[in-house]
Amino acid sequence: MKRKSKIEKIITNFFKPYYFSISDVSEEHRGHQNFRENVESHFEIIIVSEKFYNRNKIDRHRMVNKCLKEEFLLDLHSVIIKTYTIDEYKNV
Repeated sequence: MKRKSKIEKIITNFFKPYYFSISDVSEEHRGHQNFRENVESHFEIIIVSEKFYNRNKIDRHRMVNKCLKEEFLLDLHSVIIKTYTIDEYKNV
């Protein structure tokens, strides 16, 4: 299974998002140290979930990073994380 699909499944199962978006931005890092051809290593994700209510930004990011721990132990290098509650997202 491709990494993008694995991340989609992990996030969807845990956060039950109201809205979710994932973009593979690995190619934007071509020429950077440790860039590897054809490896999904950099992503940008947006998650809108009720699980973020009463959580600050750091706690939200920790929740996401914890879910992706196994992927980081492999060769996932970086994830840009944007998290919102449903109310926050409606006002963005």
